[in-house]
Amino acid sequence: MSSSLNTENSDKSSPDKQHKILVVRVGRVGDMVMITGALKTILENFKQAEVHVLTGRDGKRVLNGFHPRLTQFYLYNRKSINAWWIRFKLKKLIGLENYTHIFCFETNPSYLKLFSNSQADIHVNQSCTPDKNYAWHCLQTVNKVINANINEWVNLKVTDQAKALSDEMFQSNNIDKNKFIIGLHPSFSGLKKLKLRSKRSLHERGWPEQSWAEIAMRLQQYANDNNIEIQIIMDLLEEDRALGERIVSMSKDAVKMLIPPMNFERYKATLQSMDLLITPNTGPMHIAGALGTKMVALFAVESPDNCGPYIPAEQYQPLVAEDMLNPELGLAAISVNDVLDACKAFIH
Repeated sequence: MSSSLNTENSDKSSPDKQHKILVVRVGRVGDMVMITGALKTILENFKQAEVHVLTGRDGKRVLNGFHPRLTQFYLYNRKSINAWWIRFKLKKLIGLENYTHIFCFETNPSYLKLFSNSQADIHVNQSCTPDKNYAWHCLQTVNKVINANINEWVNLKVTDQAKALSDEMFQSNNIDKNKFIIGLHPSFSGLKKLKLRSKRSLHERGWPEQSWAEIAMRLQQYANDNNIEIQIIMDLLEEDRALGERIVSMSKDAVKMLIPPMNFERYKATLQSMDLLITPNTGPMHIAGALGTKMVALFAVESPDNCGPYIPAEQYQPLVAEDMLNPELGLAAISVNDVLDACKAFIH
């Protein structure tokens, strides 16, 4: 879906004009990381623009400190009990702001009702084809407005304060950052709620615990055989402690579990410190990709072409579960041998 506005010759599309721009994306962490390339392109091509973002709590967390000209967040939860009242207030606020452009990276047409009082040029993603990454579609929406063909990978920043917190965590857990650090991310959003929801998430994102343990042991053996010093870690939330403990036990302590106090900025710094991350299709996969971390990413059902990290090809190796005889296996169809072979290309 796209707006029918032709802004190529419009004064509103001039980078020299003073602009106030609204960017709209409400989603989980990975969804928000995927718009960072488009957001950076907006900021770099409308150099005087003040940018506001309509998003959810995860969006504010991800984009906090992204750029000094990102000055306002409107928080929106469509599932809130008083969502109708929030929509009413947002529609009024957006109408009162003198926006020149609204970039809506949501595909649900109901969002357009929020802008009905605005005089801004409204730009909405075209129908998103599954063979192209969603981040790419967002970029094309921006490119049409600025009449360019810019490609910008997803990107996030890590502050010096966050790096210091991460370094302190490594030191307190006797982890030597001079070693090759391999991170495992065996969890995924909603894991603890599986009894209350469809098991589709487990099918798509749940690599078996035994496989996580085995890859840790195999990686340690490979490092020993090749005289490479590695440290395998899991940086988990408290709610994932039991999962982590089982993997540590099955791996015969080949992997070290960390459960520090949750701090999103510190967590970003820790992901950036990893030399390699093994992860299913999760928010941390997108965060790590935006920070330049090398990855082996596991996919089932969803295609990495559409929902994988929007990063240079040499930065990560996607592995897709393809078992036509047993499609119910999901991510479990990816073998430990396949993951190990993919990791070897990055370990040095």
